[in-house]
Amino acid sequence: MRNILIVVFVFITGCGGDGQVAGKVACDFNSTASGVTVHSCGEIDDDGTGEQESQCKSSGDVEAKLVDGCSTDDVLGTCILTRDGETMTLYYYESEMVTEDVVKPICEGVNGTWTAS
Repeated sequence: MRNILIVVFVFITGCGGDGQVAGKVACDFNSTASGVTVHSCGEIDDDGTGEQESQCKSSGDVEAKLVDGCSTDDVLGTCILTRDGETMTLYYYESEMVTEDVVKPICEGVNGTWTAS
């Protein structure tokens, strides 16, 4: 659970990458805690400052990589966050151990809007 919260925190602070769709950056995350891996990806509007790029980093049990865009295959659900005029879409992907019951409360806990796929 701790690493899931880390992923959400990293997304809230922003993430990004090279070769992104104009106006958007994306960061793909895999975090592992107690043998459970959570796969998520976030897309955020980019104002051109490059700040989001610097936030997409691996750290501890969290692997992060810049991607061209988040995949919409096998999506468990999405969490939409709006902070300081920026909109971020977090995609959570299906896995054996990760369910909507795990990620929906995390989304709602950071005042996000959860949508099941």
